[in-house]
Amino acid sequence: MTDAPEIILNRAIAQLLDDAELAVYATSGAIPVRGIRLDGVMPVIDEFTLLTPLRPVPEGRANLIYRTQIYTRRKASPLVTRQWAADLRALLDHAEYTPQVLGISWAWEESALDFEPDTQGRSAVAATYFFRGRRP
Repeated sequence: MTDAPEIILNRAIAQLLDDAELAVYATSGAIPVRGIRLDGVMPVIDEFTLLTPLRPVPEGRANLIYRTQIYTRRKASPLVTRQWAADLRALLDHAEYTPQVLGISWAWEESALDFEPDTQGRSAVAATYFFRGRRP
């Protein structure tokens, strides 16, 4: 059985985030500090990035719009997570052929939301990215 396309996409995004030093992608073992979860389940550590796969939306006969919500939380000022979101935007927004899976031709930020610090001083940001790609 092969993995769902949205899982393939999230693995590629995780590797991009690791390469850009925005998060740590460990393919096995416990999630490290500033690590990435790919399954949409919120971890209990203070600093992490969570990739939640969303169902693709058809775009014509051969294309799909793949969607992923990218959430990161840091034990820091909201300015830190806003800068993280800006760095993510520089990496993905209006990017061609990024990531290079599923015939992705174009990516863009569809929405974003900042979260003020909670009672433990952890601020967060969530952004939903769309990726125009091909059906598998």
